[in-house]
Amino acid sequence: MHKKHPWRFAIGGWGAFVVATILFLIFDYNKYAVLGLLTAAIILTIGNAIYVFYTKWKSKEEEK
Repeated sequence: MHKKHPWRFAIGGWGAFVVATILFLIFDYNKYAVLGLLTAAIILTIGNAIYVFYTKWKSKEEEK
């Protein structure tokens, strides 16, 4: 994956969510921790989307 990929934080967040969820379900079934991780992944994705759309908007504005 390219180092400057704009969605790298969201992809990493969801990857960490999947791995942590599997580990929580295997070793310590705690649904509240899994829900917390899901919330963190969703917030990270929303923040990454705002960042990506802002940088695209800013680059289009600088071209004018």
